[in-house]
Amino acid sequence: MNKTVVLVIGLAAGAALGAISGILFAPYKGSRTRKKIMRSTKRMSNDFSKSVHKKLDKLEKQIKNIKDKTETELKAKTEHLKNVATNNLNKETVKN
Repeated sequence: MNKTVVLVIGLAAGAALGAISGILFAPYKGSRTRKKIMRSTKRMSNDFSKSVHKKLDKLEKQIKNIKDKTETELKAKTEHLKNVATNNLNKETVKN
């Protein structure tokens, strides 16, 4: 797994455990504590989702750049090979 992904997952898990532990030991009644846990969980879930989407967007851009570069290089090499083949055919034609 990518080190960045592991780091993000670790940070999210640590934040979740810290938040839940802090809320559970807070001096509030159960219903209020549950509401706080739910809000905190939703917030962390949204933050994690945003982080994952940012990483996916970055990865998609990198893949597109690699694809575009590969296509450009392939076209250039194909054109070069066509020119070499044409030159070789012309040389053969001149010899005969």
